[in-house]
Amino acid sequence: MSESEILKVIADWLEAHAKIEPERVKMETSIADDLALDSLDQIEMVMAMEEHFHIQVPDEQAGQWQTVGDIVQFLTASPVTPQL
Repeated sequence: MSESEILKVIADWLEAHAKIEPERVKMETSIADDLALDSLDQIEMVMAMEEHFHIQVPDEQAGQWQTVGDIVQFLTASPVTPQL
C-alpha cells in the first residue's frame, strides 16, 4: 500500500473512533499534542491497525510513535495485507 492509502486508513479510523476530522490528519501531526489521543486511544489505534493490516506491532515500536508519519512509515515498511 502507498503512504497516502495508509494515511487514509488512519484518518478514517480516527474520524470514526475519535471524532477527528480527516483533514487534521497529516504526516507531521503529533499523536499526543495535535490529536490529543491518550494512552488508551493509542492502544486502540494500534490494535485497529494490527487487525486491519494483519500484522503485529511490537509494544516498544508503538511506544516510539510520535507522529502519524511514524505510523505510516512503519506500516509502509511492513508486509501488510489490508482487510478488504
